[in-house]
Amino acid sequence: MNFDKDVSQQQLLTNIFIISWAGQHENAIFIANQISFVTNKITIVYSDPNSDFLLDVPCVLIKRPNDLFWGDKFEASLHACKDDFMLVIHADCKCDDWKGLVIRCNEIFSKNKDIGVWAPKIEGTPYYLERTKIASIEYNALSLSLVAQTDGIVFALSLPVVNRMKKINYMNNKYGWGIDWIFCCTAYALNLMVVVDEKHTVIHPLHRGYDTRQAVMEMNTFLKQLTTVEFIQYRLLSSYLKLSDIKTIAKV
Repeated sequence: MNFDKDVSQQQLLTNIFIISWAGQHENAIFIANQISFVTNKITIVYSDPNSDFLLDVPCVLIKRPNDLFWGDKFEASLHACKDDFMLVIHADCKCDDWKGLVIRCNEIFSKNKDIGVWAPKIEGTPYYLERTKIASIEYNALSLSLVAQTDGIVFALSLPVVNRMKKINYMNNKYGWGIDWIFCCTAYALNLMVVVDEKHTVIHPLHRGYDTRQAVMEMNTFLKQLTTVEFIQYRLLSSYLKLSDIKTIAKV
């Protein structure tokens, strides 16, 4: 990896967590290599059916049980986060400029204390921008979209949101559904913005290799951990998405 390529890398404030699993390890290493030009704060959180398998890459590695999924890996990332904010990247994603995305994310959070959740534009998500966008905003010379949801594919969380997410119990949420809802609701409940930044686009495959019915049941229980204020935000944000869906159907 290229930890000596850019002397400014030490100035980046974020911990970056790349989430990997069987079939995605090469992608994880590729992403880590790309962003190592600008930061050495890289951790790959991974699992593999081969209990003896070890990733061969010079960054921090956290191996998790293979029978656990996103919920467990996110929790492990949270507790390994020691900096002002964290950026999470799922290894099955593609981006033309991972280095630029990391620099942009750092710029956003280092200059804007009113942002709680940041995400690039994601293609391959049910929470696409046309559905989730509440308003376009110009904030500190930045053009951003205020949104109801970002999804949990590639995203960054500010320290107040990270601290709240560390208090959540992930034990019975194997697939991790609802994590994105909690961090979005937390941000708004703390009077922080949830934004999508169209400067960078990430491509994500729109498919899943597990039982979505089980994931939904787990999410419904998981969301019971929302505080009253967070739950109000959840009802407002989810209602906004339903209204957006109705408007889309009406146009057809």
